[in-house]
Amino acid sequence: MDLPIDPTQNDASPQELIRNLPSQAARRRVLQAADISIDVDDRSFADTLDELSQIELRRAASQLRFAGARSVYYYRVDGLRQVSPDVATGRVGDVGSPGAYGPEVQTAVRDHNRIYVVCNVPDTGSQTQLTISKENRPTTVATFKPRTQLLAVRASDDGTADATVQAVLSYLELDDATRISFHDTGFRGRFEDACVDGYSTLRLRNTNPRDTSREIEIRSKESGAEHVADVRTDAIVEDLLRRGDTELETATGLVTIPTDVRSMEHGEPLHPRVTIGFPDGWVTFEQFVPEQILIEFDDLVRDSL
Repeated sequence: MDLPIDPTQNDASPQELIRNLPSQAARRRVLQAADISIDVDDRSFADTLDELSQIELRRAASQLRFAGARSVYYYRVDGLRQVSPDVATGRVGDVGSPGAYGPEVQTAVRDHNRIYVVCNVPDTGSQTQLTISKENRPTTVATFKPRTQLLAVRASDDGTADATVQAVLSYLELDDATRISFHDTGFRGRFEDACVDGYSTLRLRNTNPRDTSREIEIRSKESGAEHVADVRTDAIVEDLLRRGDTELETATGLVTIPTDVRSMEHGEPLHPRVTIGFPDGWVTFEQFVPEQILIEFDDLVRDSL
């Protein structure tokens, strides 16, 4: 099962969606986020799942329908503040496609006090791939909290994310969006203070055109699923990060997100492993996480702007 799910092309039941998750840990995270207590390791799990009420099943499905191990690209859209929820969800079917083979808005729904705009986009965002049928194009999701300016786009690469944004702007009759850079003044510091537990790897870009070295990669001596030997505390790394001719390109580490989702091993709050692209404003979750974690992470990014 590919996530996110295009609701216009998929009629699977909530039970099917939960059973088809990629791992037991993913099932556990989804059910925890939906506040449902079921032992996913029990042999009677499937039967117990079928005994849940329709309200509980819908609540669980809402935690995974648009989620997954995704890359999220962040954009600032000033006009988004003026878009009401009713306008955002009420125009599907009234707006023409931007092109027979270009990005299209499939539907827009309201859930978790957010708007989710589901799009159908040619791979890498190109509109010239005329041989690709509509059914074979990836589903992407753009989501935002009403009356705010942050648009979070779940897509596989930057071209597909940019094409998704163009479809959303056309749908909402907005003019412009700007990809957020995590290098923006003060942003990285506020963001790291808010949620970063530590970085196990860093890649720095040498910005001095006279030097022959292009990139510097740093790895910690030890790292684990629940622990990171934060490379930022190393004196050499501190010096590199302060230099005017180096720029933080990507980092992989653990983040703290304020939810009740727990780890399978120790029952402690889940610390997702993420990779962050700083200049291009994206974050990739390295394992499946439910919608609740993606929502809270978007809020952390917005609060750090």
